[in-house]
Parts: sequence; structure tokens; C-alpha cells
Amino acid sequence: MGNEISLNYIEEKLESYLQSVYKHLHQYPELSTEEYGTQKFIESELQKLNIPYKKMADTGLCAEIRGDQPGNTILLRSDIDALPITEQTDLEYKSKKEGAMHACGHDAHITVGLGVGALLQESKAKLKGTVKIMFQPSEEVHPGGAIRMIEEGILENPKVDAAICMHTNPYLLPGQFEVKEGYMLASSDRIYISLIGKGGHAAAPHQSVDAIAMAGQFISNIQNIVARQVSPVDNAVVTIGKIQGGYTSNAIADRVDLSGTVRTIKKETQGAIEAKIEELLQSVTNFWGGSYTYKYERGYPATWNDKRMTQMAKNAGEICIGKNSMVELENPYMSGDDFVYLSSSVPSVFIYWGTGTEGKESFPWHHPKFHVNLMSLKYGVALAAQIILTFLNEEQT
Repeated sequence: MGNEISLNYIEEKLESYLQSVYKHLHQYPELSTEEYGTQKFIESELQKLNIPYKKMADTGLCAEIRGDQPGNTILLRSDIDALPITEQTDLEYKSKKEGAMHACGHDAHITVGLGVGALLQESKAKLKGTVKIMFQPSEEVHPGGAIRMIEEGILENPKVDAAICMHTNPYLLPGQFEVKEGYMLASSDRIYISLIGKGGHAAAPHQSVDAIAMAGQFISNIQNIVARQVSPVDNAVVTIGKIQGGYTSNAIADRVDLSGTVRTIKKETQGAIEAKIEELLQSVTNFWGGSYTYKYERGYPATWNDKRMTQMAKNAGEICIGKNSMVELENPYMSGDDFVYLSSSVPSVFIYWGTGTEGKESFPWHHPKFHVNLMSLKYGVALAAQIILTFLNEEQT
């Protein structure tokens, strides 16, 4: 293997391996902090590939491919946890675990990590520097596994000089990628609210304080924060994803619990929305004569793509996939990821990688019918490996 990755070579040598690995992982998903079986499987594959590794953060691993020539160090992040979702596909390799599913593509991320490991390990005699492959647990649950692996030293010994992340995208086709310089992903915060009223008989609402009525008014008005109090050229999303309250059809509810998420790019917008939600809660509960509790939980900050690493990714895509493979995003996605803790520590790039299927409906991340096109796996391996080689070789000049 030279300095350019051959897609045909990956297809000939690794495609059956990649598909086998992916199908196994997809059938045996494990939730955040519970990825012991996944860890054991990755460990077994690394042993077969003769790639040294160490366990970290209980259920994670860091594999190291040490080139025979001196150089710098680059890290590839592959998160490994699944989601508490029951799969609704008809795939022959669908999840065997009720209530658990790889509905975000982390099984594909692991597969790419192992594929890159296999590709580079066989040619480590020509490799300049070190490649760390970070099999990271618990991305889906804040505070996530990335920060813990950083605290345990994954960016040291040898010191990591750059990091990359490949993430599935069901709205792109195999061979297509999306990337942009600057903000790539949003901050992802959670809100937890209880609206507290006074219960009573449904026939005498004037003797009660209706928590459901308060919740309805609050939910109807919360979107005005984004629609009328955030600049239309700014990026912000407020979603109430869960509501729970009431007992029976003929009683006034004394309490409604809400939870949701706030997504922003700018820190000042994040702080303004946090304050405006509380102002709205005060207004609604004062009007009805009720009260509230409110918790705003800061999640992952917004993820930033380094200028040089972004351009390197674009160049790598042209080399190993083709001239039109890299799509330049205009605006960041409003999803969040704990890759931010890596990108805030070393120059990094987060890339969306096409895993959809032409002519078939695409289901979004975290959907029970989410699926990954098996033909996309080789493209993920090719681009990740090409960026790694480009970085390590450029660093020597």
C-alpha cells in the first residue's frame, strides 16, 4: 500500500470481512455503559489482526497501529453504544435484543474502525507515525465516554496531534460525504420541567389549577422563543419530546412533567433560551396560579471542524473516492456529539458519510427502521484511511 488508498483493494480484500463484522454487531447491540460484549468482540478482532490495544473507560478500548517509521499521531474515533429502541426492520441480521438497537450506526462506526485497523496494520512497515483507534462507549448518554477516555490518557503516550470521526448519514448515498469548516454540530442540552397545579373534579375546574392547561399554554408558546426572540439567521431548536400527566378522564391533573432538548450553535443564544424558558414558565404559572420546577442541563457543546483538517478531508475524498464525493455543507447539523471533547483538544474533523440506499426510503437516526447500506462500509474505510495517511505523510514534510 502506497500513499493512496485503493477502493478496489478494499473491496477485494476487506468487503466480506466488513459486512460480516457489521452484521454481527448489528444483531447484538448494547446500551451505553453496558457494552461488555461489544468490547469483547472488538478485543477478539484486534487480537486476530495482531493490533495492540488497551481497555479504557470500563467498556472501551484504544487500539494502536505503530508504524515502523517515526512520525506524529492521529486518532480515529468509533463510538460503540446502541439505543433503547426496538428494531422494526425486516433485515435477516436485525437486532436479537428486545429494546436495544443500533439505530444511529455505531455498529458501522466500529466496523470502519476495525477495517481501517486491518488495512493499516498489514502495511505498518511503511507507516509513518502512530494511529490510535478509539472504540468509545456511551456517546448517547451525557456526559459520554469521550471525556472519560481523555481523562484516562488516550490523547497522550504518544501525544495525539489530530483526530477524525466518520458518522453515518442515511440521507447520503455510498460514496458521498458531507463536511464543513467551523461549526459542524450543535450543542445538545436537556430540559426537565414540572408544572404543578391543584387537582380536582373535572366538573368544577374553577376549584382547581389545571396542570394540563398550563402545559398546553407553555408548549404552544415555547416555540415563540425561537420564532420571535432568536435571530432568523441564527441556529436554534427547542423540542418538547416527552409529556406525562393526568390520572383519568374526569379529573383535573395536579402535575404535568415535560422533558425536551435545546440545540444551539452560539453560547449567547444558548444562555438566552435558557433564561427565556424560565420567564415563560413564570408567566404561565402566575396566570394560572400554579408553580413549576425547572432544570436546564448543559450537554455536549457545539462541535468545531478545524480548517486544515477539513481541507485535508476534502482532498482525501477526491483522491480515493472521486472529485464529487465531498459535499460542502452550508449550515451545521443541529445534532450533537461528544466528539466535541476531542475537537476542542486537538485539530479535528467530523464527517458525515453516506449510508443510504438509492430508491429506498431513508429513516433518520434514532428511528426503529434506521438501517445502513452494507455497500457503504468500504467507502467509510477508504476515506478514513486516506485522511490518516495524508495527515501522517504531510506532517513529515
